Amino acid sequence: MNRLIYLLLLQLSIYSCSYQKKESHFQWNLEKERIHNENRNDLTKISSKNWISDTKDISISGDPLIQGVFPVPDYDLADSTFNGVGYSGAWKGIRVNDKTIVYHSLFVNQSNVNKALIPNKKNEVFFTIVALTDTIDLKAYSHTSVSITSRNHPHYVGQGFVKTKSNQIDFVSFIMADRNAYALVNMRLFDLRIGSIVLIAPQKDGSLRSLQIDSPNLSSDEMDKHIKNLLKNNELVINFFTKTNNI
Repeated sequence: MNRLIYLLLLQLSIYSCSYQKKESHFQWNLEKERIHNENRNDLTKISSKNWISDTKDISISGDPLIQGVFPVPDYDLADSTFNGVGYSGAWKGIRVNDKTIVYHSLFVNQSNVNKALIPNKKNEVFFTIVALTDTIDLKAYSHTSVSITSRNHPHYVGQGFVKTKSNQIDFVSFIMADRNAYALVNMRLFDLRIGSIVLIAPQKDGSLRSLQIDSPNLSSDEMDKHIKNLLKNNELVINFFTKTNNI
């Protein structure tokens, strides 16, 4: 009997520790989103430092969305830490047979928002676009662009484009504090929870083809290696980019 009681207490103790550990992870819900919205509407809670920085550089760019035109609340009000965002990729292009591929990854540095999921990584990639192009500008790099902003903290948004000789691939992607993540590529919606890598192959007739593939949580350095390996060794990926109807 005593042994049975001991086992039950031990099991309860393990469950309690597990529950406490789970609860210690960053949590985001609809109520927090409402508070976040209230803070955005309250001009007394606006980050003057960020607003001064943003209003110096308000301009119309070639990206789908103009950045820095809204005042934002102080990041500390979101009950979360912030350690930066960034992007990586291959602007010059990678050759796959006789094709040229450009890719961009968007990432968020480790903070209390994602630390529990990437305890041993410096950052986490939430979206990678890998696009076929037939034009590369090695002087001004006008064929492609990428940017990312933290002004929706603890949500993060990135955007950019990849040009071809006759068309342009526009993309916008975001990850929410509740871990939902999405991307729009020329108005096609991708739920990134089922795959954070999106391949785009422009066609000779002006249309596009896409292929969404999954990957584990990877840092920017790991994703760079992963994409280069896919383009070199993955038959599905290589066939997708080298079909006869592609540009």
